[in-house]
Order: sequence, then C-alpha cells, then structure tokens
Amino acid sequence: MAATILITGATGLIGFRILLAAIAAGHNVRYTTRSEEKAKMVSSNTAVQKLAPGNRLSPIIIPDFGADGAFDSALQGVTHIIHAGSPVPFPTYDPATNVQRVIITSSIVSNLGLAPPPTTVTASTRAPLPSPVSTTFGDVFEGYITGKMVELHDTDTFIKINNPHFTISHVIPGYVFGCNELALDSVMMQTQNSSNNFLMMGMTGNELPFPIHGGFVHIDDLADLHLRVLFLEPESNVTEDFGVAEKVDYGTIFDHVEKAFPKAVEAGFFKRGKVPTLPINYGSSDVEKLLGRKLKSFNSAVVEVAGQYLEKLGIEKA
Repeated sequence: MAATILITGATGLIGFRILLAAIAAGHNVRYTTRSEEKAKMVSSNTAVQKLAPGNRLSPIIIPDFGADGAFDSALQGVTHIIHAGSPVPFPTYDPATNVQRVIITSSIVSNLGLAPPPTTVTASTRAPLPSPVSTTFGDVFEGYITGKMVELHDTDTFIKINNPHFTISHVIPGYVFGCNELALDSVMMQTQNSSNNFLMMGMTGNELPFPIHGGFVHIDDLADLHLRVLFLEPESNVTEDFGVAEKVDYGTIFDHVEKAFPKAVEAGFFKRGKVPTLPINYGSSDVEKLLGRKLKSFNSAVVEVAGQYLEKLGIEKA
C-alpha cells in the first residue's frame, strides 16, 4: 500500500535521492522547499520527469521553517516523515496524529563527537555533550558537529518525556558519495555537488587543507536504507537508529579514477589531488543485515562521480 511521505531537504544530494527512490517505489511524496524556484528545481529535474510521478509528487512552500506551525499544513494526511534537511525543525505534535514514523537524517559525527575516540562507535553511541554547550564556535565544523550531537540527545529526551504516538529513528551516514542528478553541468560538479565536492578535489588536482572523517556510504545505499527503516515494524517508545560508514582512505580517489578512465587521465581531464583522511572506527554491520546485501564500494562511488563529470564535459568515458 502506498504511503504518503513528507521529505525535507529534497534540494540536497541525500534528500533528492530519497525522493527519487520513494517515487520509484510507488509512494505519494510531498517535499518542502523555501521557494517556488527551489520547488521547480526538483520537479523539473530530468530524473524526476523520467519517473512520471504525476500528482503523486507535490511541493509545499514554507518560506520560514522556524515559524510557529510552519509544517502544520504539510503534515495533513502524511503517514511517514523523512527529515533529510538541516537544521532540524521538529514537526509539532498536534497536527500529526496520522504520522506513524519519523526519520531524522543525522551524521556519524553525532556519535563520534568533536574528537573521534580510538574505540569503535555505533549508531547507539551517545557522545557526551560539552558542559555547558557553547553558543559560539571556532569554525563551522565545530558548530555542525555540536548541533548534531545536541539533536541526538534532545530527541532521546523528547521520546522519554513525551512518549509520542509515532516512532522516531535516526539514519546516521558518513560522507555520502555517488551520482548527483542535481549537478547539471561541469561547474556544478565541482562547486555545488554536496559531499561529492571532496571527491572532485581528489581527482582534479586540488588539495583539501584539513582531514575529513574516513567513513563513507554510497548514496544509493543511503536512500535504500531510509525507505527500509521507514517501513520497519515500529516498537512503541523506542528509538531505532541505524548508522552506516564504511572505512575509507581518501588517498585512493585518484587511483580509482586512473584505473577506470586512463585515457581521460592521460588527456589531463583528471589530476591527482589531496584529500586527507581522519581515521575513525565505526560499526555498521547491522545495516548490511537490514539491506540483505553488501554495501556498495568506495570505488563504485568514485567511478560514478568521475564518469558523471566526463559526461558533463562532453567527453567519452572509454
């Protein structure tokens, strides 16, 4: 039976791929954006048009996500929610009596904390919050990580205190890579390609000045995981969280490209860059069990992104 799914963050890499997967699975999809322009960016995309969703896909324009009752109309008739946007505007309780399950897309940094520990962490790990929680930060990443940690703790508290009629799960990915249909040309591939920007740096001769966490998930696996978790048989008053971050060394980015596209490398379309890796230990074996298959490899994601870049340049991939 088709569900009615509300998706936030549909104009980003993760949310858009989830939207495509939900449409392909036959569900009714409602997505939130802040403007008509952003709504059209989704609805007019070639990947969406190929699925011919018709009236199964509809936008909800919410100029101010933080306004009181901003999501009230969006929640009418919705049975499931996937919050892939950021920051987190939690849906209000009263108008959501029909909601059965909410998924919040988080990040492995919510489990790892500001400094990754030497021990293995999982989706159930709760990194201790700084006391007090700072309101000013040294850089954007400190603020981002702190925000993700706070959200995880606050959601646990919300469930414990309010005992909501719907269940809440977190899907917690590492860095997300793979083909991004929202990147429409070669310039967007390098500047507006979400986390794929890091892969592009590693294959176009650029250098990232700081290390990034060595945990990755393919965008296809992440979209599949969201839908699998969305329709799990819920357990009342239980937070079910699923983290996924396969260990990866970003120093291998160019090696994968060179092996897949030697002629393009020889012609100078690809050059070895430098993306430092911050080693982490993250356990996500429960995700492979849930999906019933092995997760896609880092090589497959790199080759996809490199192949898409060549396509946007109008270059043969052979």
